[in-house]
Amino acid sequence: MGSRVLLLILFTISLIPSVHSLDCGDVLAELRGFTSSAFAAYPELRQVKQDTLLLLYSQQRTACDIQLLNFASSSMEYLKSMDAAYLLVSSAELESQREGVKKAIEAERFISEMRSDSTELGILAQDAVQEAEQGRENFLLSQALTFESRAEKAESTRDKLANFELAIACYEAADALQANSLKVRKQSLEEKYIADIVAAQEYLSEAIALLTRAEKLEVAFLGFVDAYTLAREAKMSLVRAKELYQLHHEKEKLAEVEEVSINAEEVYSSTRKRILMLFAIVSLTLTSLSVYIHSIILSWERDTYDCYLGNELVGA
Repeated sequence: MGSRVLLLILFTISLIPSVHSLDCGDVLAELRGFTSSAFAAYPELRQVKQDTLLLLYSQQRTACDIQLLNFASSSMEYLKSMDAAYLLVSSAELESQREGVKKAIEAERFISEMRSDSTELGILAQDAVQEAEQGRENFLLSQALTFESRAEKAESTRDKLANFELAIACYEAADALQANSLKVRKQSLEEKYIADIVAAQEYLSEAIALLTRAEKLEVAFLGFVDAYTLAREAKMSLVRAKELYQLHHEKEKLAEVEEVSINAEEVYSSTRKRILMLFAIVSLTLTSLSVYIHSIILSWERDTYDCYLGNELVGA
């Protein structure tokens, strides 16, 4: 009975290398068939693939141990992560670019796993780790420069801040000193942006409140006079809000300001016409009254003169 157990154990042990060989064969096939558009831009990634393939080819299939299997698997995951990062940052969507940067940053985990498993695999494995580190660093630095350039050219302050944020993340992940100076610039711009947007929103809210009061007074008897004043104040607040939103290219808020401005202009023009009409009526009334009074005075003067002349003739 004991002999049978011993034979079973020995048979199981003899199968373990072949199991590893099968696993290494799978990752070998996957790695051999893997290609990426990032290889042209970052040749270090192709070198990681080549070095790992050489490691796998140089080992006897029966000698493919768990350490080599883990190293090859981590290399494969690293390459997949960097390929996904490259494709995502090539997108026109900022959210995809942000996800791409995240993928590249997370690739450090696979490099750490490669480094941990490379200790007993020789110089080729260590070279692959160095190439992986260099490829990731070059990717992050090149993307940082791209995002920084986009931030400089962006019209919208919001886009500037978003690109500065991505550039900083790339610089920090690559341990580059540029991250610190860029942080200072971003913070300064962000503080101004927040202050201006808060002020612009206050102007816009004030204009809406003034306009709401003006619309209520417009229908009241002679209330259009006060409505005119309120509408004029609302227009001035809208001009200030528009200037700040234009400074930061806030298109959505500018559209909102424009919509309120149209309403304010309608109330302003309507009340202004009514005031001018009232002024015209009052002026016409006063003019007519003046003419009437003047004609009465002239008539009285003629009557007085005739009376005086009559008295002179009678006395003569």
